[in-house]
Amino acid sequence: MRLTACLAALAFMLSATAPARAELTQKGDLFVRFDGGISPRALPRRALAPIAVRIEGTIRTPAATDPPSLSRIRIALNKGGRLSSRGLPVCSRNEIDSTSSTEALKVCGASLVGTGGIVAKTSFADQSRYLLRGEVTLFNGSEAGRPTILAHIYQRAPAPVTNIVTFAIRRRGGTFGTVLTAELPPALRHNGYLESIFLNLQRSYVFHGHRRSYLSAECSAPAGFSVAVFPFARASMTFDDGRTLSATLTRSCRVSG
Repeated sequence: MRLTACLAALAFMLSATAPARAELTQKGDLFVRFDGGISPRALPRRALAPIAVRIEGTIRTPAATDPPSLSRIRIALNKGGRLSSRGLPVCSRNEIDSTSSTEALKVCGASLVGTGGIVAKTSFADQSRYLLRGEVTLFNGSEAGRPTILAHIYQRAPAPVTNIVTFAIRRRGGTFGTVLTAELPPALRHNGYLESIFLNLQRSYVFHGHRRSYLSAECSAPAGFSVAVFPFARASMTFDDGRTLSATLTRSCRVSG
């Protein structure tokens, strides 16, 4: 029994100190690579501390074939973390529609909760394809009294274009307590396809004299251990052809202090 316990503890320690690994998932000729994590990894054992959350997705198909258009993104975060927009100003879609990234920040900078980027490729008949790069700015929003995240996507070239994607935020039971879901508008799905996306959520601010964080977490390591391994997020992408590719990202944290 003592040997078994020692081996189990060793396996736990090795998994906790192993480098974070991206997850590759496949359905037929469609591949999606998911990656992400939290920072910092050193957190208090029994008190919430500010964190940043990063999620990435890269879409691939065999050479000379185009992937289907992405229609939905879903990100479910571990229940051990907390997402709270209390005290943050709310940005409305009308305020940032048809604006550049700089203009959107001037209007709704107080509502900022993150940044990111996308890479897409055009797919017009009888035309050469070219890469499109978009800047993503994330703002605290609200819809029907529920919190949302407004993703402001701004493409500078070949012509300035702005799209707004709304992430609904829902709380639920189970391992993943906070779920972010976005339906992509037709403007982002027609005549082209997404190759990659990354989002980084982070915001610290002061409300009523107290410092707060949009995202916070603790490191609930087992008794006697200074590290914990946990399912950080469950990410999925749904495509126009009906396929959904998902993966669970497992990460670790370290007890600080």
